[in-house]
Amino acid sequence: MTSRRAFYKDKTVLVVDDSDQIRSYVKSMLLLIGFDDAVLARDADMALSYCRRMSFDFILCDFHLGQGRNGYQLLEVLRTEKLLKPDCCFLVVSAERQRQAVHGMIEFQPADYLLKPFSYAELERRISRAYHTRHALQLAYQAISSGDYDDAILACDHVIEYKSQYVMHASRLKAELLLKLERFDEAEHLYQWALTVREFGWAKLGLAVTYGYQGKSEQAEALLLELSQQAETKVEAMDWLTRLYISQGKAKEALDVVEQVARYSPKNYLRQHVMANLAVVDDQKPLAVSVHQKLLASARYSMHDTADNMLNYARALLEVAKDQSEKERKETFGKIDNFIGTIKKRFHPASFEHDRLVLEARMLLMQGKTQKGLVLLESSEQLSLEKTLSVTGMLDRARAYYESDNLAMCEHYMAAIATVAHDDDLYCSALNLMMQHEKQKHQQLRQQAAASGSSHYSKAIDYFRYALEQTPGNVNIALNLLQAISAKEQLNVDLTELAQHCVEIIEGGWLPPDQHKRYQVILSHLEL
Repeated sequence: MTSRRAFYKDKTVLVVDDSDQIRSYVKSMLLLIGFDDAVLARDADMALSYCRRMSFDFILCDFHLGQGRNGYQLLEVLRTEKLLKPDCCFLVVSAERQRQAVHGMIEFQPADYLLKPFSYAELERRISRAYHTRHALQLAYQAISSGDYDDAILACDHVIEYKSQYVMHASRLKAELLLKLERFDEAEHLYQWALTVREFGWAKLGLAVTYGYQGKSEQAEALLLELSQQAETKVEAMDWLTRLYISQGKAKEALDVVEQVARYSPKNYLRQHVMANLAVVDDQKPLAVSVHQKLLASARYSMHDTADNMLNYARALLEVAKDQSEKERKETFGKIDNFIGTIKKRFHPASFEHDRLVLEARMLLMQGKTQKGLVLLESSEQLSLEKTLSVTGMLDRARAYYESDNLAMCEHYMAAIATVAHDDDLYCSALNLMMQHEKQKHQQLRQQAAASGSSHYSKAIDYFRYALEQTPGNVNIALNLLQAISAKEQLNVDLTELAQHCVEIIEGGWLPPDQHKRYQVILSHLEL
């Protein structure tokens, strides 16, 4: 007892629960276990505030936190902002039996789940188990936090060789790291070995994922369909099945699956977003509107609660308006105008004015008021020169320029999207399928432009060159100009020097991570 109390004495712990009584009750148990003190937070915002000021060894967080973010949304923000130590144990507490994810230890997995009501002994057992498992793999998690997956695998191998109690934990983490590094044959072998020990759900799911990456589509589909019928693996298996169908270009099948999993697990923002994108590809525009309307509610209080998220609903309405009669379209435009007024009440207009103008320009273009629409697009470009555009914002611009027959700018934004949608996840896979769908729609216009040579790209180059002359040293404009230059098949001396000038500006400035990825992709297309 003395040694256990001494162990917990210097550990920091945060309790997040919206009930005063439960926070007090859990704190009393933690003190009995041996903690010197416990920091208490009544909601996610207070917990975030504490985590930004100090590091915790343990976080016990209720799933439902009343108004505001829930426990998973809090974990997502903490991981995104890198506010958790590699060895921090985040335990989700809930009165409901949450379905534990069986794949993805590297990503947003909590260390454990604790069901209410629980006893002092159960709390101590779960905390101890989570800590010792995390501690055994501490070096691996430290390497992961640094992005060094090879070192993380070596750390897992050390645990497998010398710490028999944690062999399966280390094997599971190692297999996921092998997938990250695209060492699929090794990952398959490790999952197959784990299944000889026991039919672990995580191992069967990992094996199915490995089959998918290896192009063994029939084996992957059969195993994922089997796992989608089991409660433990249902949600993740259906997510991966969606990805499999997307990789095969089967938009309807992918949409059918993601609709099922969204009903089963309705609070996942990105999954709902995937469903909206697939609805567009499958030409089910009213469904896309419905999904984006639901996303307005599910994103509230989360990191996805942005003006851009709200604008997505208006953008979906605009796509529906394309197929409506003149009277219906007028009513839809009125609905969009009223909704934009709602956005203004929640977000400062300066944060989304550049995107709002694109929406208004598209409405004018649909009414045949081309010149007025082009004026608004020009104003939007001026406002957006120093801003980082969202993927959906860039897509809206590509559509606007397509609708105004400006292929140069349409191509510019489509290319920009392609350079940022590279993450290996369900959201990006659906986004890329939607990009393919958009490009197919634009094919005729591209063929017409190709018949007249590649000079149409010069319009975009001239526009961004002029913008850079007006604001020298602007990193965002330099990146856009470099993107436009990269679309040219051959560069003359003037364009080569201009591209090198853009590189100098970008290298001497700063880009957010997603735009830095875009920059690296653009560079790979240029020979400077």
